[in-house]
Amino acid sequence: MKFFKSLLIAPAALGLMAPVAVNADTAFSPTTKLKSSVNFTVGSNADSADGDELHSSYEMKWKATTSFTGEDKLVGKFEIGSGKTLAGGIDPQSSKGGGKTPTLTDLYYQFPLAEDLTISIGPKMDGDQGLAGTTSVYGEPVLLAADGYYALAGEGGTGATIAYAGDNGWNASLNMTAADGDDASKGIFGDDTEDYVTAQLGFDGDGFGGTFTYSDSSDTYTAYGIGAYFQPESIPVTVSAYFDSMDPEKGEEDENWVVGVEADAGPGTLGVGVGTQKGTDEKLTYEAWYDYKIADGVKITPMIWTSEDAGVGGEDLSGAALNVKYKF
Repeated sequence: MKFFKSLLIAPAALGLMAPVAVNADTAFSPTTKLKSSVNFTVGSNADSADGDELHSSYEMKWKATTSFTGEDKLVGKFEIGSGKTLAGGIDPQSSKGGGKTPTLTDLYYQFPLAEDLTISIGPKMDGDQGLAGTTSVYGEPVLLAADGYYALAGEGGTGATIAYAGDNGWNASLNMTAADGDDASKGIFGDDTEDYVTAQLGFDGDGFGGTFTYSDSSDTYTAYGIGAYFQPESIPVTVSAYFDSMDPEKGEEDENWVVGVEADAGPGTLGVGVGTQKGTDEKLTYEAWYDYKIADGVKITPMIWTSEDAGVGGEDLSGAALNVKYKF
């Protein structure tokens, strides 16, 4: 298995240099774009172990993208934030940690190997980076989607992804990451490293699609997930559903599911979701949110939620928050 992984990564590493060499005689000049986003969130939980006080959190993200051929991209992402969360998932900063100093969260290079084949490779990649399928189109402003799915939650690290996306709608992807890849004493896909393999098969048609995803950790867990979405042209509504299961090496199997609906409502979008969160013994969480632009590049999102038996003394945990997002 480890030999097979090495055979797969080696051509990808060589291909890292190929697109630049092939296009070296063209007149295309490298171009770089910098995109940024800022989130301000203010809110509170009722019956929370952390108290019911109103508090705020913040985050700022930068994404620098450079293209050398017009078809490739070198991507670097940085984050900084307060690290505070509401109900465990409101602040997107919680998804990758960060802190009060800028943190490099992603660094990878992506290029086409053929018309329908793409390679992504880099020293800092997520376990789902470069996957070609669309698992869900439900947004992530509150708890359910932000909590993450087991089969798509492989720890980031040094990795590579090969992804096929055909004109007929079918797609297939294979991602491999090594969490210890930056540690020379352990290496990549060795006997004592923490490695992740994620395989995905999907279909994206006219207004509908989905994926089947399987993930395997070298010594932690195996997981699989099935997701589907529906976007009818006749009405401005989208429906997404997802189920996944994680079987750890130690402990009991855990299952997780989400159903989310979005619809155009006035000047913005209304979203409603129900499902379970990781490790909650199938206790339900309900959420609702509404986002709308107040100016170009400025979006405001009020939100409410409740989670069964997640508060102090077994009470339901409920909360509300307001998020303002700036993109520039």
